[in-house]
Amino acid sequence: MAEPPRRRDGERDVRVRDLRVRDVRVRDVVRRRVAALLATLLCIGPSAGAQQRVVVESDQGVEMTTVSPQLIVRAFGFGAARPLRVTLRISENASVLPPFLVDTTFEMADSARLVRIRRALPSQATVFWRALVEAPGQAAISDITGPRVVPPWVTLLRPADPTGNTVFTRQPLFVFRSPSVDTGPGPWRYDLEILTTAGAATVLTASNLSDTVFRPPTELQASTSYRWRVTARLVGDPNTVRRDSPGTIIVVDEPVPTSTLFYQNFPNPFPTPVSFSTCFWFDIGAPGATVSLEVLDLRGSRVRTIIPSGDGQTRFDAGRYGRGIAGLAGNCDNRFIWDGTDASGRPVPPGVYLARFRANGGPPTTRRILFRGR
Repeated sequence: MAEPPRRRDGERDVRVRDLRVRDVRVRDVVRRRVAALLATLLCIGPSAGAQQRVVVESDQGVEMTTVSPQLIVRAFGFGAARPLRVTLRISENASVLPPFLVDTTFEMADSARLVRIRRALPSQATVFWRALVEAPGQAAISDITGPRVVPPWVTLLRPADPTGNTVFTRQPLFVFRSPSVDTGPGPWRYDLEILTTAGAATVLTASNLSDTVFRPPTELQASTSYRWRVTARLVGDPNTVRRDSPGTIIVVDEPVPTSTLFYQNFPNPFPTPVSFSTCFWFDIGAPGATVSLEVLDLRGSRVRTIIPSGDGQTRFDAGRYGRGIAGLAGNCDNRFIWDGTDASGRPVPPGVYLARFRANGGPPTTRRILFRGR
């Protein structure tokens, strides 16, 4: 009577062995499929094995010079597969994850393409970019480029001393700048405001400026403190960036000279690589003076008359003369310069010449001029 149980135990042992064999086979299939999946994932990783590779090139350093860079996408190892599908993304995320500042997809029939960014990147943003290139059965992604810092949309240059600015003119020059826009929207447009420090009342507004140099058309009040601001925008872009002056501006009337003085001409010697003429500065004390200024050779012969000039002016009120317009690049008033030519406009020989200045018929003041020739 004990025989049937032994037979059932044997059948159970057979079924257990069958289940174990089947489990081994399933695990083997799973391992093969996982290995195949890993191989596929590795194929489209950043290095694309030893075959596919993507590079994004740019002429921009860490501190960018433009708000809309141009990039070159190059694809290697894709053989004759065409077209190549490219996805280019720019983000403020170091891993180039959403949200994207730029997310564009396009096709290229060659192995390289110049990509023009059609929008302005945010002012002073830190950005990163990368590109994915795909073809049937092939894919590769570039390394991440970054960080790259977008330049400020507008920078105030002068007067912009954070400790304060003193200007000796009631119509000071305001100078600012913006970076280049290689592609996309533009050009730049600006709104400039001048405000009193006390009460922050706006005393002047200039809108839709295209130049980065501005002089108020009317005089500001002397002995008054001001601030200024510029709002920059790009035509075709809804965004704006505003910059306020870091320090105040005090408008001061330049004091009247107490005496008459003729300064040494500059540059001397001349010409120089940056200047083809030499400048004459002089001060006239109160109540004013009748002035003459001539260039002589060493024999005392007149070479050129500077004052009176073409306007015939010889009488000058008390003040300072010869300086360029406050805030501009040059330091010379073009009425009081000598370019190394005689009265007929012909160049004189190189050598030593004399500048002779006389006020109110008094004794002359003489300065030596070294002319290098033209």
